[in-house]
Amino acid sequence: MNLLKKLENLENVTPNERILIDAILKDPESFIAAKPKEIASLTYVSVPTIYRLINKLGLSGVNDLKLQLQDALRSETEIPVESIDFPISPTDTVNEILLHLKDVYTQTIEDTLSLSDQQVLVDVSALMKQAAFIDVYASAGNLFFARNFQFQMQEINVNVNVPEAEYMQKLSAGNADASHLSIVISFGGRGGSMNTVCQILSDNHSPIVLITSTQKNPLTRFALHKIYMSSYENHYQKISSFSTRMTLLYILDTLYSIYFRLQYDELLNRKLTTYEKIHRRLNRREPED
Repeated sequence: MNLLKKLENLENVTPNERILIDAILKDPESFIAAKPKEIASLTYVSVPTIYRLINKLGLSGVNDLKLQLQDALRSETEIPVESIDFPISPTDTVNEILLHLKDVYTQTIEDTLSLSDQQVLVDVSALMKQAAFIDVYASAGNLFFARNFQFQMQEINVNVNVPEAEYMQKLSAGNADASHLSIVISFGGRGGSMNTVCQILSDNHSPIVLITSTQKNPLTRFALHKIYMSSYENHYQKISSFSTRMTLLYILDTLYSIYFRLQYDELLNRKLTTYEKIHRRLNRREPED
């Protein structure tokens, strides 16, 4: 039973809890976007009432409640999950393929946006600015996006370390400490290697930001902050990782953009100056012998 149905049928609730339930059912999207104090203010119930309801639902906290709501809303989406995993068919025209992929990307972006906790994104960007070193840990196809993020940050003279080989990832984690910010990309935490990396980072007191799906991920116990990817896609039964690639790119671009905003004028000037130097060098005629 999804959470919306569970809320509709929940018994033995107080009058204030019923007010809160009715507010959630009426506008679940607004509830997902709001903080506990904002929810309490809008519904005229106390913050403890919110947490009592969470306990009655058997959930671990506000974030868990929001994730369950998001899952319930996704189950009612107009685009079936099958269209995410198998968005094209053998009979599709080129135009139909273009439109189907556009639908996948649009739905993925909207889902990622609805899952986003803006305060977490701000906090992570602040940690990026404070960190002496930023390390990104990823595997398989996600390494491409980690390297792209590394390139973006290098363009503004911020060095990001992206170890690729399993041994190099463990070595990098072993050398990390509290001055390192460790960004770990793992959809479901299935690989044993990333679990080892997170354990080493945790032992070394390096703050961990986990970019993950909404599915159960054992790596969440190590994370200081969690950023959620759109999780429509079946990990094993699909044509390609269309949705996963788009959600990860969106998240990393957002982190880069928020970081850039923190020092907008300085970083913009630095980037434009650097490219001007490169452009002048490329266009300078080499002296003839």
